[in-house]
Amino acid sequence: MAARQQLQKLLFAFLSLLVATGASAEGKTEFDDFIVYHSAIPSTFISAEMAEEYDLVRSRSMGLLNVSVHRRNANGKAQPDAVGARIEGQMTNSVQQTESLSFQRVREGDAIYYLAQFQYREGKNLVFEIDATPQGSGDPLSVRFSRELYNE
Repeated sequence: MAARQQLQKLLFAFLSLLVATGASAEGKTEFDDFIVYHSAIPSTFISAEMAEEYDLVRSRSMGLLNVSVHRRNANGKAQPDAVGARIEGQMTNSVQQTESLSFQRVREGDAIYYLAQFQYREGKNLVFEIDATPQGSGDPLSVRFSRELYNE
């Protein structure tokens, strides 16, 4: 049990670090009342223990997409706690093949984020299209971004 909690904290810290530091694989899309954070990384960047804990595949051809939705506060800044949302999306590769993304919800204390895996070829452009519908809101927040992933 202690090992599981430690792994969860490590994964959360890793994913939070991507969002908080503005890592090159991270982005955000701002809306009137919400901010959607998103990051895409090669799955080899996570440890084998974390992959096992969250039933993720580590492979040089598998990527990991992380999405979280935050409500804005009165100052327009993102509140620290994410909100629950329905997340749907797809990824299109450089030869226009589209893959639907299946997200799993991960909750760590007050943090909520959504993970999805996808296949990719190193160095090829990937286009992600995500619809995030925050709980209590009927309108989806549409996000579109592109990334090229490299294994190191």
